Amino acid sequence: MALRFEASCPDGLCPGWSVILKGETPAEASKFEINFMCDRDDKIAFHFNPRFTESDIICNSYMANHWGQEERCSSFPLGIEEPFQIEIYSDNDNFHVYIDETKVMQYKHRVEDLKTVTKVQVVNDVNISSLEIAKKHL
Repeated sequence: MALRFEASCPDGLCPGWSVILKGETPAEASKFEINFMCDRDDKIAFHFNPRFTESDIICNSYMANHWGQEERCSSFPLGIEEPFQIEIYSDNDNFHVYIDETKVMQYKHRVEDLKTVTKVQVVNDVNISSLEIAKKHL
């Protein structure tokens, strides 16, 4: 696993925060991940995993030492070596995912205490040009 970016936000990233990733995928890309994590107990609150080999986006949560029920998003607007912007925004109920300002999916929170979601990381096949973490008004 190649870590491309990691940031901690001790006060919590949910709800009300938006993570905006701008970048592009290299020619040999197979997949990358954006993970919203709980620092203290290794939970992954939201695992966002575009897979170029399958033209599918896999979303899941990792809690109590195992993966939950996979959710797949059939909309796949990402291309190899094409720049993109992904925004993931959370409110009290869901993570909302926008790719190039088009909403592609939402994912219901599975972690009960949203304040414990304190870290975001980006791994694997992606070249990041910028990553912004911004407070939104709920």
